[in-house]
Amino acid sequence: MNNNVTDIKPWFRDDIARTLMSIYFASAANGSQRTDNEYRVGFAAALSSVALAVGVNPESFLAPEDIQRLRSTSR
Repeated sequence: MNNNVTDIKPWFRDDIARTLMSIYFASAANGSQRTDNEYRVGFAAALSSVALAVGVNPESFLAPEDIQRLRSTSR
């Protein structure tokens, strides 16, 4: 393990949030022609997991309908 302080790369929550948002919207635009609800829920769940791991609220970038899908599948 390298303990050199110059190798530390900070993660900025806003940058991660924007990255997650761009991935999400690219998928949502591409997935609009799909009818597979499971794909969309799975993709939103995966992004939400990463977002939560780095302290970003998934509701800051997910569409309300996908938030609802996630909530309804978690019951």
